[in-house]
Formats: sequence, structure tokens, C-alpha cells
Amino acid sequence: MPLGRVLGEYVLKAASSKIEELDGGQVRVEVNYAGEATGEVPGQHIGTLSFIAEGGDPNLPGEWKYIGVLLTTSGSLVKVSGSGVRIRTGDGHKARYRGTVRYSTTDPKLSEFNKIIAAVEAEADPVTMTLKGANCEWM
Repeated sequence: MPLGRVLGEYVLKAASSKIEELDGGQVRVEVNYAGEATGEVPGQHIGTLSFIAEGGDPNLPGEWKYIGVLLTTSGSLVKVSGSGVRIRTGDGHKARYRGTVRYSTTDPKLSEFNKIIAAVEAEADPVTMTLKGANCEWM
């Protein structure tokens, strides 16, 4: 399946984080991000990325989830939710995130986005506290 147009790109900065120890030696990490999104629906984006480090080891591949909202420059709200897999890149503490996202909005001018599934590729860098990525329409 090919990827279509780039719907948006973003550079987000970590605003806060939470680490919680779970049963079985697992660790849940939640990071709240905020920053600018550009592309077909530009604006300010805020959201939470979470993942569980299996056995407490963030080097192992694992699943991630994301929930956020885009405050568009036109005054609309677009909910963004996604999930996928993550893996360390081998470059310092950076990790790559790949998966899918979906959009949801009540703005009739943006209703096309309610019918789109997008592929996402992003990279988190805990040292610089950034999350950079892009979402592309999945055709």
C-alpha cells in the first residue's frame, strides 16, 4: 500500500513526563508534548505519548499509544489518536516510532480528515526532549 500526500509535520517539545513501575518488572512512560504542526492543517499541538518498557528495558521494541489535539490556526479542534511500534535507533537515546493515526473533528470544512488513516513516522530524542515526525495519508 503506497503512502500519499504529507498531511502534517510537527516538532514537539516535552512539557512533562511520568514514569511508573508496573508488575512484572515493566515500566510505563508517559510524556506530554506541545509544539507546532505544519501542513494541511497547521496549528499548535498538544498530546501524550505513552509506552511500556518490557522488563523495564527501553532498548527492546514495544508498542506505543498517542492521544492529542490540534488547535488549528483557523480556530477548529482536531483530535489525533494513534498507536504502533517503537524501537531505539542506536543513536544515543533516540527512538523511532511507526504506526497509524486517525483524525476526528466536528468542523465541516475539515470533515475529509474524519475518513483518513495516516501512517506516522516520528523520532523521539530524550536528550533534547523533542518529538519530530510526519503523518502521510495511507492510500
